[in-house]
Amino acid sequence: MEATIPAEVSGPPLAEPPTPHALAGLWHWAVTEPTRPLLAHHDGEAFVEHTAARLREGVRDLAAGLIARGVAPGERVALLARTGVDWVYADSAILAAGAVSVPIYDTSSPQQIERILADSGCVLLLVETVEQRRALAGPAAALPAAPEVLAFEDGAATRLAEEGRGHHEEVEARVAALAGDDLAALLYSSGTTGEPKGCKLSHANLCANARQTAEQVPELFEPGARTLVFLPLAHALARIQLQTSLEQGVLTGLATSLERLSAELAAFRPTFIVAVPRIFEKVYGAARAKAAEAGRQRVFDRAADVARRWSEARRGRGASWWLRAQHRLFDRLVFGRLRAAFGGELKLAICGGAPLEPDLGRFFDGIGVTVLPGYGLTEASPIVSGGPVDGVDYDTVGEVFPATTVRLADDGEILVAGPQVFGGYWRDPAATAAVLEDGWLRTGDLGRLTPEGRLAITGRKKEILVTAGGKNVVPGPLAERVRAHPLVEHVVVVGEGRAFVGALVFLDHDELARRGIDPTPPLDEAALRAELDGVVAEANEAVSRGEAIRAYRIIAAPLTIGAGELTPTQKLRRRPVEDRFADEIEALYA
Repeated sequence: MEATIPAEVSGPPLAEPPTPHALAGLWHWAVTEPTRPLLAHHDGEAFVEHTAARLREGVRDLAAGLIARGVAPGERVALLARTGVDWVYADSAILAAGAVSVPIYDTSSPQQIERILADSGCVLLLVETVEQRRALAGPAAALPAAPEVLAFEDGAATRLAEEGRGHHEEVEARVAALAGDDLAALLYSSGTTGEPKGCKLSHANLCANARQTAEQVPELFEPGARTLVFLPLAHALARIQLQTSLEQGVLTGLATSLERLSAELAAFRPTFIVAVPRIFEKVYGAARAKAAEAGRQRVFDRAADVARRWSEARRGRGASWWLRAQHRLFDRLVFGRLRAAFGGELKLAICGGAPLEPDLGRFFDGIGVTVLPGYGLTEASPIVSGGPVDGVDYDTVGEVFPATTVRLADDGEILVAGPQVFGGYWRDPAATAAVLEDGWLRTGDLGRLTPEGRLAITGRKKEILVTAGGKNVVPGPLAERVRAHPLVEHVVVVGEGRAFVGALVFLDHDELARRGIDPTPPLDEAALRAELDGVVAEANEAVSRGEAIRAYRIIAAPLTIGAGELTPTQKLRRRPVEDRFADEIEALYA
């Protein structure tokens, strides 16, 4: 009997109500367990822990300073800083003052910052460095109501704390008055197309998603859990990692930079992380390349095959004695070293922001680090589905979160309803009406539901290509198959209105460096093309002839966040890339 495909899927109700506001967890621990370590930052030599009492006191002092400066409930305060201790204290202080946090990526251009400041109507801008303050003097001053700019590097936190003396009772009153419907944050989604818009996330939205995460994946928050935040805290995924961890009393470390990530993972030894797929792709690619340099690539590839089969077997009928024996051997030779790259104690990871290649997920699961693919978007605060740990399925993005319903429209678009769905775009009723209808969020993503009720992503609605022959092509899955190769950093599949499907293949500079290949022009493509021909041919096996990549161009030039070609979480923005490489696209069809 053929399995029935559900038209919509709902998660179970929440077992416990969410906290009333986004600071409730911190305030709770500061009262019940004041010496409990909640936060840790790296001072250049080691991680320094912040207790619940210290964190709340510092937040209260900053919030009092904001109140003394005249920041009123509901007003917007912008925050431009890297992931770090200043960001956490400042963001929490903005909320404690009853105001609305407007995080800005530190990689944003002056034009982007000016637009966000103008659109949000911020009354104050907090930045990390004096250099940022100088750079923003022009854009900020150009606004009709220019916000004051304060730099933490220049002692802004100390001055605010001094100015706030006598306002502590007002802070406590404003925290007590916070309600779920109050706006907590305006997150300007970086967007893969078009201009970013301010997503209105309430305290109820954030608290609901934190509770949903805790109930969907309780294994993350077992006693002794530690997590390291290295994604930008201006991003919704990192924000909910921090929010949930603080509510659950988990010690949360703050990484200083991606360049120091390996050393800080080893020093902090997290039990779980939240990451984008590229982190795992880099670890896998570097390990395989290192094995190749030592003449052990065949051993590594054999170990990788065993890891994937181990993952499938232990989640299916069980492993044979021979597979168990091989797994024990490779655990000593290969897997243990890979786990050590994450600090040695990592057991779980939530992966979002982009599709995770299924075999890569099975590989890490097989070595003892279970990576849970998930799905979400800023407008959903941000997580919609993921997990559970016991039933992870790498061909899907997991089960729908508690108190959440997913429905597929007639054209396959994913619709979402639940307490984490945002309240609309800031001062943009037309854009809000385009995505919110009767409580349903139109995600713009295409998907399917499995007979088991899990969600799988099949592409982006706006990125469907229609060739000159009328063939509809969803480029995402095809691009991901090519991008799984270590040589490939990014792939843009093209073909709208053209005779056939083509692609731009951007090379991974780390992999080129490992191979001793100079990426500067003129690049010798012969050997690379011989290898990539096989990669493209293998990817084409999964699609029909009309959808297959028939020609591609190798691009050595890197894509950058500063040029607007990548989002801060390394997602590719199609339109700027197509504009920059228009000549290369035309050459495909010459």
